[in-house]
Amino acid sequence: MNSTIEAFPEKRCTVLLVDDVCDSREMYAFSLRSAGFSVHEAADGGEAVAIALEFRPEVIVMALSLPSMDGWTAIASLSAFPETAAIPVVVLSAHTFPADEQRAREAGVAAFLAKPCAPDDLARAVRRASEGCDRAFAVAPPEVPAASTAPRTGPTPAP
Repeated sequence: MNSTIEAFPEKRCTVLLVDDVCDSREMYAFSLRSAGFSVHEAADGGEAVAIALEFRPEVIVMALSLPSMDGWTAIASLSAFPETAAIPVVVLSAHTFPADEQRAREAGVAAFLAKPCAPDDLARAVRRASEGCDRAFAVAPPEVPAASTAPRTGPTPAP
């Protein structure tokens, strides 16, 4: 039987979580860490680009309204660097107008989630966004050793 079970991965999937609202960022980071992800945090788009270039996360979770460099500009910057262009981006935003979602899709994001978002929904979206993250959580069930048919022997008695 070849099935998989969900468990903490041996190699953690690394996520960069970008949100300028400290409470939201801390809550989602805690939730992702509790689910087995390794999480880097950033409070604005410029910091996000720098961290992504340094650590190369498997997935970036990006808010859109950010100080100094907004999420839209950060997504475009990440796409321009060969080192980060292939990293999937999951948008997590209070900007929930259809035009915002359409613009995000056109920018190539992997998923668009509206705030407030249940932490479990975010974790699922992150796993779906990255094949590497999904594989990190898919582990083979433990092998059950076959019962031995050899006779059981104890220690050799002393003469």
